[in-house]
Amino acid sequence: MPHPLRFSSPQCARPSTRGWQACFSIACLITLILPATAQESQDRLMGPPPSLSALSINEPLTMRAVIAKALRNNGEIKSADLDKMIHEERIKTAMLDFDLNVEASYLYQYINSPQNAQDYVATGGGTASPFNPAQPLLTAPTIFRQRNHVTKFGVKQKLETGTLVELGTTLRILDNSLNRRQPPAIYNAEWESFTGLTLTHPLLRDSGRTANSAKVRVAKANAKTADLAWQLQTTQVVAEVMKRYYDVVFSLENLKVQHESIALAQKLLADTRARNKEGQVSANDVAIAEAGVYRRMEDSLAAEMHYIERQNALQMLFESPEKVIAKSSRVVPVDGLKTAVPSVDRSYLIQKALAKRYEIKQVEQFIAAKNAELDYATSQARPRLDLVASAGLHGLAGNVGDSYGEAGSMQGPEWAAGFQFSMPWERDNIEAQERAAKHERTQALVKRGDVRMRVALEVDTVISRLDAGQQRLEATRKSREAAAQSADAGLKRLNEGVTTSFEVLQLQREFAQARSREIAALADLNKDIVDLQMATGVLLDQQGLSLVGDTSSKGETEERVPVVKIPADKSTGSGKKGPRLHHSKF
Repeated sequence: MPHPLRFSSPQCARPSTRGWQACFSIACLITLILPATAQESQDRLMGPPPSLSALSINEPLTMRAVIAKALRNNGEIKSADLDKMIHEERIKTAMLDFDLNVEASYLYQYINSPQNAQDYVATGGGTASPFNPAQPLLTAPTIFRQRNHVTKFGVKQKLETGTLVELGTTLRILDNSLNRRQPPAIYNAEWESFTGLTLTHPLLRDSGRTANSAKVRVAKANAKTADLAWQLQTTQVVAEVMKRYYDVVFSLENLKVQHESIALAQKLLADTRARNKEGQVSANDVAIAEAGVYRRMEDSLAAEMHYIERQNALQMLFESPEKVIAKSSRVVPVDGLKTAVPSVDRSYLIQKALAKRYEIKQVEQFIAAKNAELDYATSQARPRLDLVASAGLHGLAGNVGDSYGEAGSMQGPEWAAGFQFSMPWERDNIEAQERAAKHERTQALVKRGDVRMRVALEVDTVISRLDAGQQRLEATRKSREAAAQSADAGLKRLNEGVTTSFEVLQLQREFAQARSREIAALADLNKDIVDLQMATGVLLDQQGLSLVGDTSSKGETEERVPVVKIPADKSTGSGKKGPRLHHSKF
C-alpha cells in the first residue's frame, strides 16, 4: 500500500526532466512574487489612509459664504419668490373692476326699407289722388333710403362704494329720403348728438366699500401669505444650510479622528514587528496588529463615505446644477463648531415665537382673507335694489360743432330716475354661500389656535432637546477623557509586557469612538441651537440677515433673486483657519 502522502500516479511519481524544469520555474516565480506581494501589503498597511475623494476640488468656505450661495441658487427659494410675484399680479387683476373702462364704436348704416302706408304718410307722403299730378297714385311701395354714420364714445368706472358711473356721447349723421327734401327738412345731412351721464348705485347687494373691496382684500391677504411663505422658505433653507454645514464639520473631524486612529494602529504594528524580531512577541501578535490596521482603514473608508454624503447633501442646497454637473468639488469648512449655549427662558421664548413665527403671521392673513370672503358673501345674500339716475342733452344741427353747441344751450334736455329690484325666489340657496363663508372663517380661527399650540410645543421640545444635548456633550467629554486614560494605561502595560496588542487595539478603538461621539454630540448641540432659533423665529436676526421684500416690476423673462441683506463676512475664507475642536495627543 503506497504512502498516503505520495503520488499514486506513475506519471507523477516519476516526472520527466521537462516536468522538473517546469516545477522549478513555477517555484522561482512564486519566490519572486510572494516577497513583492508581502512588501506591497506592508506598504499598504504603513502608508497613508485610503481616500475616495482625491480627485475632487476643495473649496474653503465660511458658513456665511455658503448661505449667500444658497440664497442665490436655491431652487425652492426661487419657486417661493415666483409664487409671491404671481400673487402680487393677482392684486392688480382683482382691481380691474375699479379701472376706468373706455368704450368707442363706429357704425355705418346703408338701409333701403320699403314703406307701408303708415310709414309713407309719416315721412311726408300725402294722400294720393288721380287728379293731382303732384300726388300720383302709388303703383309700388316707396323705398325709404338711409345713409347714416353712428359714432359712440364713453367711459365707465365702478367706485369702491359700488356706484357705477357712465359718461358717454353719441353722434349720428343722418342722410335719408326725408331730409333731402328742403323744405320741409332744415339740414341735410342732420347731425344729431346726445351727451349723457348715468349713475347706478346699489342700496343692498354690492353696496359699500366693505363688500366691493372684498376681492382686493382677499388678493392682498394671499399676496402677504405668499410673501411670508417666501420668508419662511428662505429661513428654512438657511437653517438647513447651517445644520448640514455642521454635519460636514462633524464628518470632516470624524475623518481626522479615523486617520489618527490608523496612525496609532500603524505605530503599534511597527512596534509589534520590532518586538517580534527581538523575540518578545509571537507572530500571532503581529497578525493581530495588522488586522487592527485594516479595521481602522475600514472605519476610515466608512467615515469618508459619510463625509461625501454630507458634502453632497449640503451642495444640494447652495450649488447650481451647472456647476455640480461640470465638476466635483468639496466644501472645506472654515468655521468650526461652537461651544457656547444661549440661556433659555421657556416663557420668554414661547412669547417670542408667537410674535415672530411666520406660520402664525400666515394664519392671521388667512383669517383676514376669510373675513373678506364673508363680507362679500353677506352682501351677495341680500336682494338687489339699485337707484338709477340719468341726465343728458340732445342737439341737432347741420354740422358737428353746431350740434354740440345746441346741446350745450339746452336745446333738448332729458333726465330720468328710478329703482331696479331683483331677488331670487328661493332665499335658502343664496344664503348658503354666506353660511359656508362663516364656517370657513370658524375653521380659520380653529387653525390659528392649533398653529399657536404647535409653535409653543415645538419651542418646548427644542428646549428639552437642547438641555439633553448639553448633558450628552458633558457625558461624551468624560467618556473621552476616561477612554484616553485607559488607552494610555494599556500602552504602558504593553511596553511592560503585561498585556497584548489586541487589548491595546481595543482600547485605542474605544478612544477613537469616544472622540467621534463627543464631536457628534457637539455638532448635534449646534444643530439644536439652530432649531431653537428657527422655532422662536429669530434665526435670521441671530445670523445678521434681513429680508427685503423687493416688489419692483421687471420683465417677464428677467429672473429676480430674493433680496437678502448679508453683513460683510470678516473671515477671509482662505481655508487656513479650520474648525477648532479638542484633539488629544492620541
